[in-house]
Amino acid sequence: MPLTITLEVSDAELEHFRSLIRRSQDRTASLPAREIAAAARAEIQRLRVIERSPFVARRIARVDRMIEMIEDAEWQLPDPERRRVLDALAYVADANDLVPDSVPVLGLVDDAIMLELVLRDLRHELDGYEEFDEFRREEAARRARGGMHKPVSREDWLDARRRALHERIRERRDRDLSRGAEFQLITRF
Repeated sequence: MPLTITLEVSDAELEHFRSLIRRSQDRTASLPAREIAAAARAEIQRLRVIERSPFVARRIARVDRMIEMIEDAEWQLPDPERRRVLDALAYVADANDLVPDSVPVLGLVDDAIMLELVLRDLRHELDGYEEFDEFRREEAARRARGGMHKPVSREDWLDARRRALHERIRERRDRDLSRGAEFQLITRF
């Protein structure tokens, strides 16, 4: 039967982990994005072959999505966010373990903490990318069913989001009109 353990990390301990991330970023700041992504991918592959908990496995999969996000030409992540993702991947690629991975049970605890920190810091970027990627897959399937094989672009996604927003505006306006909503200006003197 699995055991769930809650680990509370103090602010001072978190700062230590963040300082490790910053040092790693400094060492890799001049590397090209493709090299950082390739090194992070190699580290993720290494972690995949080590026996690990479901907690670590889920974080490994999320880091893999970060790599996909950086390499996805259609996503076009703006430079400040792209730099943040590359900085996180630089740490993953350059991780110096506090606890050697070969230590049974506890070997990946430091990796899990670091991956969690990185993923929490980048959750909004990842959520946005996953939303875009889901739309792209669904739209590509819809187009294929219709016999169209045109690739789905970021512009298609933005157009779909804009259309959905305009439709919600119309629905709200129609709902208000159907309720007989009236706007009155009440002035008190």
